[in-house]
Amino acid sequence: MKRNQRMTVIAVLIFWGILFLLPPVVTFTNSWMSEMEIIQNYTARPDAFDLADGITERFKAFRIIPGRVTFRQYYEVLLKQPSFMILMTNSLKITVPVTVGSLVVSMLSAYGFTIWQWKYKELLFRVYIIVMLMPLQAVLVPNYIIADLLHIKDSYLAIILPGIFSPFGVFLMRQGMKAVPTAYLEAAQVDGAGALYRFVHIMIPQLKPTAAALCMLVFIEYWNLVEQAVVFINDYAKEPLSVYLSRIAEGKIGLIFAASCIYMFLPLWFLVMGQKNLEMGIEMSGVKQ
Repeated sequence: MKRNQRMTVIAVLIFWGILFLLPPVVTFTNSWMSEMEIIQNYTARPDAFDLADGITERFKAFRIIPGRVTFRQYYEVLLKQPSFMILMTNSLKITVPVTVGSLVVSMLSAYGFTIWQWKYKELLFRVYIIVMLMPLQAVLVPNYIIADLLHIKDSYLAIILPGIFSPFGVFLMRQGMKAVPTAYLEAAQVDGAGALYRFVHIMIPQLKPTAAALCMLVFIEYWNLVEQAVVFINDYAKEPLSVYLSRIAEGKIGLIFAASCIYMFLPLWFLVMGQKNLEMGIEMSGVKQ
């Protein structure tokens, strides 16, 4: 690649990087502003500036850096909004069981699809792929009907069970297992190791990056869920934090920035701490034999 082309690519990437980073940066810096400064930032009318020949230009001063740093927003959210911490706990009640359950079910199912030889295996896996490619809105109604038949439509189980048995996890883990050399399993079988031993002591240690990638992706997806919670949860006290954030700023616009920063902490922490595992897991899932 020529130097001019390389510089152009770098400039485009920097531009898009700044564009994507701007919303979280603005959210973080605004979380340290006072309520009055935030109101002035977002509700004040634009100022008029008269130019020559009767032309009027309008502009508005917008602050990104707070004029005076204050902890008031975080104090209001964490200490004067007890519902915030309760609803964060509700989010964990949904997200943690889905993440752990999806990891276990996906590993076991993927092992059956990868190692065992049985009729209609590939046909069933194609069905998994078709279901995985469907948008959420297409499967939400069948999920609601089944939840109603099981009498769990007004509980967390209506969200947790479809998440645990999501086909995406099976697809990702199967692709990772296909990258594991079959010679390891064959050697263990010759030595007398059973299917469970081979799965626990040989297959699982080889899949740590893929398992970490699956946990991060599932956790972030269900930490940010909205549609399922709106459909299945009718009690405000049981709502996850992702739904409540739209109402937390009623009366106090400044709270939304501090609440959003606290809400973003766990997903960002997972991504930062597990970035290498995420990259390795996705890379392994793309390997074909």
